[in-house]
Amino acid sequence: MKSLKYLSLLLVGSATIPFSVNAEEIYYKGLYNSVFLGATKVSDIDFGTLGILQFKTGLETDVGIGYDFGEKFRLEANYNRNGSDFQNTTTSAGYVDLVTSTFSLNGLIDFPNTSSLTPFLGLGIGSSKIEVTGADDNVTSVNVIAGASYKLTEKVDLVGKYNYRRFSDITLDNVLITDSYTNSFLAGINFHF
Repeated sequence: MKSLKYLSLLLVGSATIPFSVNAEEIYYKGLYNSVFLGATKVSDIDFGTLGILQFKTGLETDVGIGYDFGEKFRLEANYNRNGSDFQNTTTSAGYVDLVTSTFSLNGLIDFPNTSSLTPFLGLGIGSSKIEVTGADDNVTSVNVIAGASYKLTEKVDLVGKYNYRRFSDITLDNVLITDSYTNSFLAGINFHF
């Protein structure tokens, strides 16, 4: 009877070893970098005497380096650049397009599950340089991020994300712009070191 008890303990103990090893393999911990490409839409902007101007959908690029703390939490530093042309503009102001360059620090929360698809949410703060022909301004920006990553290999994830970026008041020449933001949809890859 005693040997049966030891045998059952040995079987239960050995059965739990593979599960603990697999759990360690699921959650990556360490540095990673990311590369994204996508589309951005700038909010309509009131340029005072020039009127309210709209923007065409523009191109956005995003590169970053991050640290994954394990099962749920990540921290990323990103450089983002996007550009959009004015749409339906009949003004002769000389403005051709709007370019935004942003350095940001983002905190992300992953929602792991039993599949290879992991949704995530994030918040961040950054510094953005807003440029139009003949004028620019540096402002604070806030990011709200939502997306999902799909594990392709142990070191590579395919990622899709939505980024809402809101800017503090912008001054271009003598024009004060308030309530400005962008909506971006990006696809890219995370490479784990």
